[in-house]
Amino acid sequence: MPSALGKPAPQPGWAVLLYGPPPDLELLARELDGSGLAVVQIAGHFFLQAPEVFDPLSWPEEVAWAGAAILQQLNGTIRLRYAARLPLQCGPALLSDRSGRFPPDAIERAVAEVRAESPRPFQLSLGQIWTATRNRPHLGRALDLFLLGSAAWNLRATFEEAGRDLGPEVESWIAAQGWAEECAWFRWTVDGSTPRRPGLSRRRSRFPQPQNHSTRMPPLAANNFVRRVLEELVRLHPEDCHA
Repeated sequence: MPSALGKPAPQPGWAVLLYGPPPDLELLARELDGSGLAVVQIAGHFFLQAPEVFDPLSWPEEVAWAGAAILQQLNGTIRLRYAARLPLQCGPALLSDRSGRFPPDAIERAVAEVRAESPRPFQLSLGQIWTATRNRPHLGRALDLFLLGSAAWNLRATFEEAGRDLGPEVESWIAAQGWAEECAWFRWTVDGSTPRRPGLSRRRSRFPQPQNHSTRMPPLAANNFVRRVLEELVRLHPEDCHA
């Protein structure tokens, strides 16, 4: 079957960088006909465009989070259709200029960010993960949620479930890892997010804005933060957990 990539030309507006195996990106592109979504190529890289969702948004972080929510939902439907998940992730969002051109330097920065921040596999054996979760239902549930994707509401729910594994010691444990500032940034970003709206909540966060951050945490950074939390919880001795 011929590739669908390149047939839908990039449209002016927002585009979110996608990364993963090219055959899987081609499969995704072929499945999007008539959906209002498109996977396009820009400067040899794959991008998701969703004008109805992206156009009302103002900031790159908002668009990137909306892209992550769309991709999580698409991965769920791909699993229903093909009985398999695609190892695809979202990167930064780019905005074209008035002529519809995407600046080459912005594309290069987005690709460099993905290469530097793309999630790595857990540095743990299957046996370690199984042993850790066997009698820790909150940790097991957090890992199940994390596998669904990087939508803001899902990462928030994953983190909250992981916190239940530690119980009242979660704040001191986060601080002991040296993650207090990163955790504050994450919470400020994802608070209030729900499955009903792609991306971030428009309501004022219950958590204060960190002094060192003027913008929301990007999905890549949030995914990596939650991943590190989960990985360290798996390594934690069961006696140190509330569960």
